[in-house]
Amino acid sequence: MKVVWMMVVLLSAMFLAGCSGHGFEGSYEAQVESSNEFLRSFAEQAGMSSAIVIGEDFVEVNGKRETFDDILVRESGGNRYLVFRKGAEEEVWEIVDDNTLKEGNGVIEVVMTRVN
Repeated sequence: MKVVWMMVVLLSAMFLAGCSGHGFEGSYEAQVESSNEFLRSFAEQAGMSSAIVIGEDFVEVNGKRETFDDILVRESGGNRYLVFRKGAEEEVWEIVDDNTLKEGNGVIEVVMTRVN
């Protein structure tokens, strides 16, 4: 009976661990990048970088926390995206790899690299 109970507890814990989170929780260093030489130079001179913390349901930048109803991973057209939902609105960041996220419109992009 103890063995069965232990298996139930272990399987329940594994199920709950698999259901929580989106896999991108952690601290990131953000850098501004641009294909435009002037904008890239301006970003470098201004020292435009910051620390970002992504939690299960929040993003924190320079101490300011914004909570979301849901943060999830969406696959579309062979790409993966980290989707932040708040009410009917969504913000989408491209997932470059398991440690890199990118947000932007091509002219100016913010690249976030996981630091832990």
